Amino acid sequence: AIIGLYVASKDLALIISTAFTNNNMQHGVKSVIPQERIQARFPGLPPCFETVLPIGPYETLEKDDLLTGLKMRERTTLVIMSSSLTDVDYLQKILPQYGDMPGTIDRILLLWNSQKDCPPELPVHTKVEMFVIPQSKNSPNNRMGEDVLKYSRTRSILFASDDVFLPNIYVRTLLYKWVEKGPDSIVGDLADRGYAHPTGGYSAVIPKMFKVYGKPKKHNIVSTRSMVLGRKWIESYKNMPDVRSFVDAETDCQSIMLSALVRKNTGRNDPIFITNPDEHPREDLLPAGVSAQKEEVDILDGRRNRCAFRAMDIFGKNIWDPKENKK
Repeated sequence: AIIGLYVASKDLALIISTAFTNNNMQHGVKSVIPQERIQARFPGLPPCFETVLPIGPYETLEKDDLLTGLKMRERTTLVIMSSSLTDVDYLQKILPQYGDMPGTIDRILLLWNSQKDCPPELPVHTKVEMFVIPQSKNSPNNRMGEDVLKYSRTRSILFASDDVFLPNIYVRTLLYKWVEKGPDSIVGDLADRGYAHPTGGYSAVIPKMFKVYGKPKKHNIVSTRSMVLGRKWIESYKNMPDVRSFVDAETDCQSIMLSALVRKNTGRNDPIFITNPDEHPREDLLPAGVSAQKEEVDILDGRRNRCAFRAMDIFGKNIWDPKENKK
Protein backbone atom coordinates (compact mmCIF):
# COMPACT_ATOMS: atom_id res chain seq x y z
CA ALA A 1 0.00 0.00 0.00
CA ILE A 2 1.14 3.54 -0.71
CA ILE A 3 0.25 6.60 1.34
CA GLY A 4 1.47 10.19 1.40
CA LEU A 5 3.22 11.21 4.63
CA TYR A 6 2.32 14.83 4.04
CA VAL A 7 -1.39 14.43 5.00
CA ALA A 8 -2.16 16.89 7.80
CA SER A 9 -3.84 14.56 10.29
CA LYS A 10 -3.21 14.15 14.06
CA ASP A 11 -4.19 10.49 13.85
CA LEU A 12 -1.72 9.88 11.05
CA ALA A 13 1.01 11.67 13.00
CA LEU A 14 0.35 9.42 16.00
CA ILE A 15 0.43 6.28 13.83
CA ILE A 16 3.69 7.34 12.20
CA SER A 17 5.23 8.25 15.56
CA THR A 18 4.35 4.82 16.94
CA ALA A 19 5.78 3.10 13.89
CA PHE A 20 9.05 5.02 14.23
CA THR A 21 9.32 4.08 17.92
CA ASN A 22 8.68 0.42 17.09
CA ASN A 23 11.35 0.54 14.39
CA ASN A 24 13.87 1.97 16.83
CA MET A 25 13.20 -0.64 19.50
CA GLN A 26 13.27 -3.43 16.92
CA HIS A 27 16.69 -2.48 15.59
CA GLY A 28 18.31 -1.84 18.96
CA VAL A 29 18.61 1.95 18.79
CA LYS A 30 19.10 3.24 22.33
CA SER A 31 17.27 6.55 21.95
CA VAL A 32 13.60 6.95 21.03
CA ILE A 33 12.54 9.67 18.59
CA PRO A 34 10.47 12.35 20.35
CA GLN A 35 6.85 12.94 19.38
CA GLU A 36 6.45 13.59 15.67
CA ARG A 37 4.93 16.74 14.25
CA ILE A 38 3.21 17.97 11.12
CA GLN A 39 5.37 20.75 9.79
CA ALA A 40 4.21 23.27 7.19
CA ARG A 41 7.58 24.32 5.81
CA PHE A 42 6.25 26.65 3.15
CA PRO A 43 2.91 28.22 4.17
CA GLY A 44 2.37 29.73 0.73
CA LEU A 45 2.39 26.34 -1.00
CA PRO A 46 -0.42 23.75 -1.16
CA PRO A 47 -1.03 21.46 1.87
CA CYS A 48 0.75 18.61 0.10
CA PHE A 49 4.05 20.31 0.97
CA GLU A 50 3.41 19.71 4.67
CA THR A 51 5.48 16.80 5.93
CA VAL A 52 6.16 14.65 8.96
CA LEU A 53 9.66 15.18 10.36
CA PRO A 54 11.37 13.99 13.55
CA ILE A 55 12.27 16.35 16.38
CA GLY A 56 15.57 16.29 18.17
CA PRO A 57 19.25 17.14 17.69
CA TYR A 58 21.67 15.06 15.69
CA GLU A 59 23.08 12.14 17.69
CA THR A 60 25.07 9.35 16.09
CA LEU A 61 23.74 5.84 16.55
CA GLU A 62 27.24 4.45 16.89
CA LYS A 63 28.77 6.71 19.53
CA ASP A 64 27.94 4.43 22.50
CA ASP A 65 28.47 1.19 20.59
CA LEU A 66 31.66 -0.71 21.43
CA LEU A 67 31.48 -2.28 17.98
CA THR A 68 31.74 1.03 16.11
CA GLY A 69 33.74 0.65 12.92
CA LEU A 70 33.07 -3.04 12.38
CA LYS A 71 32.07 -3.50 8.77
CA MET A 72 29.06 -5.69 9.50
CA ARG A 73 27.61 -3.21 12.04
CA GLU A 74 27.91 0.01 10.06
CA ARG A 75 24.69 1.62 8.83
CA THR A 76 24.21 4.75 6.77
CA THR A 77 21.64 7.38 5.82
CA LEU A 78 20.36 7.26 2.25
CA VAL A 79 19.79 10.64 0.61
CA ILE A 80 17.90 10.79 -2.69
CA MET A 81 17.16 14.07 -4.43
CA SER A 82 14.37 14.41 -6.99
CA SER A 83 12.31 17.18 -8.55
CA SER A 84 10.39 15.72 -11.48
CA LEU A 85 7.11 13.84 -11.55
CA THR A 86 8.56 11.85 -14.44
CA ASP A 87 10.82 10.16 -11.88
CA VAL A 88 7.99 9.06 -9.58
CA ASP A 89 7.84 5.63 -11.23
CA TYR A 90 11.51 5.16 -10.38
CA LEU A 91 10.89 6.20 -6.77
CA GLN A 92 7.95 3.85 -6.41
CA LYS A 93 10.20 1.01 -7.49
CA ILE A 94 13.31 1.75 -5.45
CA LEU A 95 11.92 3.15 -2.17
CA PRO A 96 10.17 -0.07 -1.03
CA GLN A 97 13.38 -2.00 -1.76
CA TYR A 98 15.54 0.44 0.17
CA GLY A 99 12.93 0.31 2.92
CA ASP A 100 13.66 -3.39 3.33
CA MET A 101 17.33 -2.85 4.26
CA PRO A 102 17.18 -2.12 8.03
CA GLY A 103 20.57 -3.70 8.71
CA THR A 104 22.26 -1.34 6.23
CA ILE A 105 20.17 1.85 6.03
CA ASP A 106 19.07 3.75 9.13
CA ARG A 107 16.93 6.40 7.45
CA ILE A 108 15.92 7.48 3.96
CA LEU A 109 15.69 11.20 3.22
CA LEU A 110 13.93 12.11 -0.03
CA LEU A 111 14.75 15.73 -0.83
CA TRP A 112 12.00 17.12 -3.05
CA ASN A 113 13.39 20.00 -5.10
CA SER A 114 10.23 21.08 -6.90
CA GLN A 115 8.28 24.07 -5.57
CA LYS A 116 5.46 23.50 -8.05
CA ASP A 117 4.61 19.80 -8.08
CA CYS A 118 3.47 18.03 -4.93
CA PRO A 119 5.99 15.59 -3.42
CA PRO A 120 5.46 11.92 -4.29
CA GLU A 121 3.80 9.50 -1.92
CA LEU A 122 5.96 7.23 0.21
CA PRO A 123 5.49 3.52 0.91
CA VAL A 124 4.27 2.49 4.37
CA HIS A 125 5.07 -0.51 6.56
CA THR A 126 8.74 -0.38 5.62
CA LYS A 127 11.48 -1.51 7.98
CA VAL A 128 13.44 1.69 7.39
CA GLU A 129 12.09 5.15 8.29
CA MET A 130 11.45 7.44 5.33
CA PHE A 131 10.94 11.19 5.21
CA VAL A 132 10.04 13.39 2.25
CA ILE A 133 11.53 16.85 2.79
CA PRO A 134 10.45 19.68 0.45
CA GLN A 135 13.23 22.12 -0.39
CA SER A 136 12.96 25.90 -0.71
CA LYS A 137 14.78 25.95 -4.06
CA ASN A 138 15.78 23.54 -6.81
CA SER A 139 19.48 23.28 -6.07
CA PRO A 140 22.03 20.44 -6.24
CA ASN A 141 23.44 21.92 -3.03
CA ASN A 142 20.49 20.51 -1.12
CA ARG A 143 22.33 17.17 -0.92
CA MET A 144 24.85 18.93 1.29
CA GLY A 145 22.34 21.09 3.14
CA GLU A 146 21.09 21.60 6.67
CA ASP A 147 18.23 19.10 6.29
CA VAL A 148 20.65 16.24 5.68
CA LEU A 149 22.64 17.15 8.79
CA LYS A 150 19.52 17.70 10.89
CA TYR A 151 17.63 14.53 10.03
CA SER A 152 20.44 11.98 9.65
CA ARG A 153 21.77 10.01 12.64
CA THR A 154 24.73 8.16 11.14
CA ARG A 155 28.34 9.20 10.71
CA SER A 156 28.20 8.38 6.98
CA ILE A 157 25.85 9.56 4.23
CA LEU A 158 24.95 7.58 1.10
CA PHE A 159 24.03 9.61 -1.98
CA ALA A 160 22.10 7.80 -4.71
CA SER A 161 20.46 9.06 -7.89
CA ASP A 162 16.70 8.58 -8.23
CA ASP A 163 17.18 6.68 -11.50
CA VAL A 164 19.46 3.99 -10.12
CA PHE A 165 18.94 1.18 -7.59
CA LEU A 166 21.74 0.05 -5.29
CA PRO A 167 21.18 -3.51 -3.98
CA ASN A 168 21.98 -4.28 -0.37
CA ILE A 169 25.24 -6.09 -1.15
CA TYR A 170 26.33 -3.13 -3.26
CA VAL A 171 25.66 -0.63 -0.46
CA ARG A 172 27.46 -2.87 2.02
CA THR A 173 30.47 -2.97 -0.30
CA LEU A 174 30.53 0.85 -0.33
CA LEU A 175 30.30 0.89 3.47
CA TYR A 176 32.98 -1.79 3.87
CA LYS A 177 35.39 0.30 1.85
CA TRP A 178 34.47 3.47 3.73
CA VAL A 179 35.04 1.85 7.13
CA GLU A 180 38.25 0.22 5.92
CA LYS A 181 39.73 3.45 4.55
CA GLY A 182 38.48 5.64 7.39
CA PRO A 183 35.75 8.27 7.92
CA ASP A 184 37.69 10.92 5.97
CA SER A 185 37.48 8.86 2.78
CA ILE A 186 34.99 9.24 -0.06
CA VAL A 187 33.84 6.08 -1.88
CA GLY A 188 32.01 5.66 -5.18
CA ASP A 189 31.58 3.54 -8.28
CA LEU A 190 34.34 3.20 -10.86
CA ALA A 191 31.72 3.70 -13.59
CA ASP A 192 31.17 7.24 -12.26
CA ARG A 193 34.83 8.25 -12.16
CA GLY A 194 36.16 11.52 -13.44
CA TYR A 195 39.52 13.17 -13.84
CA ALA A 196 40.62 16.78 -13.50
CA HIS A 197 44.02 17.99 -14.70
CA PRO A 198 45.62 21.28 -13.57
CA THR A 199 45.89 22.49 -17.18
CA GLY A 200 43.67 20.13 -19.15
CA GLY A 201 40.50 20.50 -17.11
CA TYR A 202 37.86 17.80 -16.71
CA SER A 203 37.46 14.51 -18.57
CA ALA A 204 35.56 11.31 -17.84
CA VAL A 205 38.72 9.20 -18.19
CA ILE A 206 42.40 10.08 -18.00
CA PRO A 207 43.51 11.29 -21.46
CA LYS A 208 46.49 9.48 -22.97
CA MET A 209 48.38 12.75 -23.27
CA PHE A 210 48.54 13.00 -19.47
CA LYS A 211 49.69 9.43 -18.89
CA VAL A 212 53.40 9.07 -18.15
CA TYR A 213 55.12 5.70 -18.15
CA GLY A 214 56.15 4.70 -14.63
CA LYS A 215 53.98 7.42 -13.04
CA PRO A 216 50.43 6.09 -12.97
CA LYS A 217 47.69 8.65 -12.50
CA LYS A 218 44.47 7.97 -10.65
CA HIS A 219 40.97 9.32 -11.21
CA ASN A 220 40.38 12.07 -8.70
CA ILE A 221 36.62 12.74 -8.98
CA VAL A 222 33.70 10.56 -7.94
CA SER A 223 30.02 11.19 -8.70
CA THR A 224 27.12 11.62 -6.25
CA ARG A 225 25.24 9.09 -8.42
CA SER A 226 26.33 6.51 -5.82
CA MET A 227 28.69 7.82 -3.15
CA VAL A 228 29.42 7.27 0.55
CA LEU A 229 31.14 10.00 2.54
CA GLY A 230 31.41 11.19 6.13
CA ARG A 231 28.92 13.77 7.37
CA LYS A 232 31.88 16.01 8.31
CA TRP A 233 32.32 16.83 4.62
CA ILE A 234 28.68 17.93 4.35
CA GLU A 235 29.20 20.22 7.33
CA SER A 236 32.30 21.71 5.68
CA TYR A 237 30.61 22.09 2.28
CA LYS A 238 27.56 23.77 3.81
CA ASN A 239 29.75 26.53 5.22
CA MET A 240 31.41 27.43 1.90
CA PRO A 241 29.21 30.09 0.23
CA ASP A 242 31.60 30.57 -2.69
CA VAL A 243 31.34 26.88 -3.56
CA ARG A 244 27.58 26.77 -3.14
CA SER A 245 26.96 29.84 -5.30
CA PHE A 246 29.12 28.47 -8.12
CA VAL A 247 27.40 25.06 -7.98
CA ASP A 248 24.02 26.78 -8.22
CA ALA A 249 25.20 28.63 -11.32
CA GLU A 250 26.85 25.66 -13.04
CA THR A 251 24.95 22.40 -13.48
CA ASP A 252 26.64 19.10 -12.63
CA CYS A 253 29.41 20.62 -10.53
CA GLN A 254 28.75 19.39 -6.98
CA SER A 255 30.66 16.11 -7.43
CA ILE A 256 33.77 18.00 -8.57
CA MET A 257 33.59 20.44 -5.67
CA LEU A 258 33.02 17.66 -3.12
CA SER A 259 35.99 15.72 -4.47
CA ALA A 260 38.14 18.85 -4.31
CA LEU A 261 37.01 19.58 -0.74
CA VAL A 262 38.06 16.12 0.42
CA ARG A 263 41.40 16.39 -1.42
CA LYS A 264 42.10 19.78 0.18
CA ASN A 265 41.69 18.40 3.69
CA THR A 266 43.32 14.97 3.29
CA GLY A 267 46.60 15.78 1.58
CA ARG A 268 45.05 15.30 -1.88
CA ASN A 269 43.78 11.77 -1.28
CA ASP A 270 42.02 10.27 -4.30
CA PRO A 271 38.50 8.78 -4.04
CA ILE A 272 38.08 5.06 -3.40
CA PHE A 273 36.33 3.22 -6.23
CA ILE A 274 34.51 -0.09 -6.29
CA THR A 275 33.28 -2.15 -9.22
CA ASN A 276 29.79 -3.63 -9.37
CA PRO A 277 29.53 -6.84 -7.33
CA ASP A 278 29.03 -9.57 -9.92
CA GLU A 279 26.04 -11.17 -8.22
CA HIS A 280 24.08 -7.99 -7.51
CA PRO A 281 25.16 -5.18 -9.83
CA ARG A 282 23.88 -1.64 -9.58
CA GLU A 283 20.64 -1.35 -11.55
CA ASP A 284 20.31 1.54 -13.96
CA LEU A 285 16.62 2.38 -14.37
CA LEU A 286 16.96 4.63 -17.41
CA PRO A 287 15.39 3.04 -20.52
CA ALA A 288 17.84 1.37 -22.86
CA GLY A 289 19.16 3.70 -25.53
CA VAL A 290 18.52 6.89 -23.56
CA SER A 291 21.61 9.07 -23.68
CA ALA A 292 22.43 12.71 -24.03
CA GLN A 293 22.92 14.21 -27.47
CA LYS A 294 26.44 15.27 -28.43
CA GLU A 295 25.50 18.93 -28.02
CA GLU A 296 24.33 18.27 -24.46
CA VAL A 297 27.50 16.33 -23.67
CA ASP A 298 29.62 19.19 -24.99
CA ILE A 299 27.72 21.67 -22.81
CA LEU A 300 28.15 19.48 -19.72
CA ASP A 301 31.84 18.99 -20.41
CA GLY A 302 32.24 22.75 -20.73
CA ARG A 303 30.55 23.28 -17.37
CA ARG A 304 32.67 20.60 -15.74
CA ASN A 305 35.81 22.21 -17.14
CA ARG A 306 34.83 25.55 -15.64
CA CYS A 307 34.06 23.81 -12.36
CA ALA A 308 37.43 22.03 -12.23
CA PHE A 309 39.27 25.31 -12.79
CA ARG A 310 37.06 27.16 -10.30
CA ALA A 311 37.91 24.49 -7.71
CA MET A 312 41.58 25.43 -8.21
CA ASP A 313 40.73 29.06 -7.40
CA ILE A 314 38.94 28.04 -4.22
CA PHE A 315 41.00 25.12 -2.92
CA GLY A 316 44.43 25.88 -4.38
CA LYS A 317 46.22 25.67 -7.72
CA ASN A 318 47.62 22.24 -6.83
CA ILE A 319 44.30 20.67 -5.86
CA TRP A 320 44.31 18.33 -8.88
CA ASP A 321 48.00 17.48 -8.63
CA PRO A 322 48.78 13.87 -7.67
CA LYS A 323 49.26 13.13 -4.00
CA GLU A 324 52.90 13.33 -2.93
CA ASN A 325 53.95 9.98 -1.49
CA LYS A 326 56.23 10.20 1.53
CA LYS A 327 59.44 8.25 1.22
